[in-house]
Formats: sequence, C-alpha cells, structure tokens
Amino acid sequence: MKVYEAELSVPQEPSSIAAVQGFVLALCESLRIPGRTRQDLELALEEGLTALMEQGGAADREEPLKVTVGVDSSAVRFRLLAPGRPFDFRKLPQFSPEDCETSQAGLGLFLMRHSVDSLSWRYLEKQGRELTLFKAFPSPLLGEEVRPPLPAEGVPVAGRMEYRLLRDEADALAVAVCAYDVYRYAYKDVIYYPEQLLEKNRGGLMRSWIAVDEGGTVHGHYALIRKRIDASVGEMGAAFVRPERRREGVFGQLAEEAHRDAFRSGLRGIFSLSVTNHTATQKVSERYGRRTVGIRLASSPGVFVEGARPGDRVTTVLNVHPLNPRPRRVVYPPERYRDLILRTYGWLDLPVELGNPADPTEREDGSLDRDLVWNRATLELRGGGAACARLEAYTELLREQEVACILLSLNLEDPGAIPLAETAARLGFVYSGVFPDGTSDGKDALQLQRIGGPPLDPEEIHLHQESAGEILAFLRRQSPEVFLPGGRP
Repeated sequence: MKVYEAELSVPQEPSSIAAVQGFVLALCESLRIPGRTRQDLELALEEGLTALMEQGGAADREEPLKVTVGVDSSAVRFRLLAPGRPFDFRKLPQFSPEDCETSQAGLGLFLMRHSVDSLSWRYLEKQGRELTLFKAFPSPLLGEEVRPPLPAEGVPVAGRMEYRLLRDEADALAVAVCAYDVYRYAYKDVIYYPEQLLEKNRGGLMRSWIAVDEGGTVHGHYALIRKRIDASVGEMGAAFVRPERRREGVFGQLAEEAHRDAFRSGLRGIFSLSVTNHTATQKVSERYGRRTVGIRLASSPGVFVEGARPGDRVTTVLNVHPLNPRPRRVVYPPERYRDLILRTYGWLDLPVELGNPADPTEREDGSLDRDLVWNRATLELRGGGAACARLEAYTELLREQEVACILLSLNLEDPGAIPLAETAARLGFVYSGVFPDGTSDGKDALQLQRIGGPPLDPEEIHLHQESAGEILAFLRRQSPEVFLPGGRP
C-alpha cells in the first residue's frame, strides 16, 4: 500500500548528502519508522550519494542529482540518478573483511550493501548513473499515515475495437501508454520508446499486433520479435492487455492474429517464454503448437506476478514450435544430459544423429550479455580449452557481481559442447533445456543455468505440459541442491 512518494533535485556537492539525509530522517520520524531502520537508511544514502558523485567528472557535477523516495506499508525504496558520463560498475572496489588490515578500499560500499536488503547499479543510456536501494521494514507501518488505495482507473473502449499491425508513431506512443498503465516502467525497454518501437517494426525486427479502439487507445499488444533480421527463429512475446479487457477476449483475438501472421513468416520456428506462477500463458503456447523444452529457474524479476514481493524472482519455461521441416543434424550431447536431449528432439519431431566426440571442434568464440535491470546474464560459448577457461572467468566475474541468474548456451552441433558442459557442471551450472536454432548463428543450443539466489520451492513452479514435468523431475533428481527439500518427487 503506497504511503508516500517524493522526488528531490539537489546539487552534486557534499552538503547535499546531509540535506537528503535530513529529509529522509524527518520523513521516518513522521511515519514512525523504527530507529534501527533509520540508521541503516542514513548510512546507505551517505555511501550511495558519495559514490555517485565521485564517479562523475567535474563537468557532470554542474547538473543536479535526482533522488526519488517511495514508501509503502512494508518497505522504502530510493532511486538515485546522477547525470553525466557512463561508468563501468564492474570496477567498483570490492572490500573483503579478511583483507581489512591491508586495504580499506570499498568499505563504504560494503557497509551500504549490508545496510539494505537489495541494491542495483546501472547506466541509463544518455541519462546517467543510477543506484536503487530497497529496505524492508521489520513490521508493516500502522496508523493513520497508511491510507487505503484509490480505486483502479478503468479505460473504456471508444467505439469498435480493431486488431491490426502497428502503423505509425501515434500507435507506438499508445502502446507505451498501455504498457505503462499495466506495468508502469517495469516492462521491456523498447516498448516505452515510440521511435524505436516503430523503427523495429518498419525494419522487420518486430511485427506488433495491437488491439486499438476508434479513439486511438491501445488495449493490448502481441508481437513477433527477431533478434536479428536474418534470424531463423522468432519470439512470440511482448504480450500484454489492460486488466479491464482480460475477460473480454482481447488477448485471445490478439494471439490469433499474431500467430496467423507468424505462421506465414517463413521462419524455421517460433518460441515463447511463459511464467510458472500460473499456467494460463503455458496453455496458450500449447494451443498454438509450442512444446515446452526448457525451464529457466528464477530467470526473471517478479514484476509480472501479482502479489510478488520486491526481490522475488519467477521461473519461466521455454516453449518451441518448429514451423518448417529441416534436414537431419549431427549433435554432440554430453553424456549426463544425453537421454533428455534426445527425448526433447523426439517431442519436436526433429531428426538428429549422434556425432563422434573425437570430431574436431569449431572455432573458439563467445559472448556475454549482462542485463543490469533484471540482474541476469546470458553467455554463449563454443570451442575447446580456451572456451572452458573463458567460461570459468566469466562465471567468477558474474558470481562476484551477485548476478541472480546466468543462462549459458552451448552449440550442440559442435563436439566442444561436451567438455564445456562438464566445466559448467563443475562451476554449478545445471540443465535448462534444448533450444533448436537457438545460438546466434542458428545452431541448436544446449542451455544450462546457474542460480545465484537461495534454493527454490518446487511447489511454487506450476507447469502445464508433460514435457515440462519431465524436465523439472530430471532437475530435481540431478540437481537437488537448487531446490528446497521436501515436496513431491
């Protein structure tokens, strides 16, 4: 329940730190926030504001620093935004209590990290450096300060509803408005930038289907998305509908139009990702021919889950539908996953044959993509010994940065996948699934995952398809350490 919101704009100079602290402490006093929590917030703000000011150049400090405060009955959130030059947050000093006698570098950031429940750094393109802080209260706020929520605003339909492709910037802006009304600014970034959304649609990277009324209001969106214009597979995603339209068949009609269009696209296949806090979107995927072939544990923030708490993460499933026949491919499945990999190809009716593990590996190559907003990373690697060493280095770096989820894709059509998978298992990676045509160059991918958070409750992972149940059962047998003990086997 929202209690208080404010935005401050202060000069980037030391006296502003005390001014912000004073404002927050006065707010804590008026809201009867406990004393220990106040001390933690005072420390976190001092260290966070100091770090942001020090990261910029002299010219950057001429622009004010913005501080956004949000308080609800259970927690307080801060968003600190310092305009100016980009900064590589991987270079922040890391303090170790074991080395405190020889180095104090990073001590302030260490104390800040331990005075709040969660924090995140990120660079916002052409805006500056952002630090967000979250601190839960030991017990909910009580008293007259906690106001009841206002009734939700509904958007009526003006005239007839039309289902069509996005056409112009007015449509793109209306999509951004719809996404904001549903998720505020927590959805995929491209949705909130009308010019970019329109450019991707005109360039063939997206095909956005919208439900739009005669007044130009968008009530829902569903898109076919390609990572590259020459990609052989596309994602059915960016699907959302206004809550007041969800029982009126809008989502179903959008899905029908978007899938009919996708089936004519000439792509080799389509895929989607579905949350597992419920099975509704999994059922939609099955209805349009997609089979669940992977499980991505705690891969996304819980912003899309009604009732989720700050910091919660949700498991998703990967659903795939091959659209066109393809020639038999040679694959090199690691022994520990061999049976499930071959069974997955059977689910999809994709012919494969086993290669000789002694065959020469392809070129050594790799890429790393870090998503600071959703605190996850995707890795793609191929090759031999050097690739294994690179995997070790990447994993250590991401572990130190406390990344919540790492998704690793290995080229199943390269014998180098076998030693890479063994190295990954030693580093704590577990099975995720098979993604046909899923590498950057259209090869079949074996996907593995490493979870950085606490063990997961398998009873909270709700699956619809039998194939999904088989994958989860395999994970629980082979990697019980990532799950809480107990529950159904």
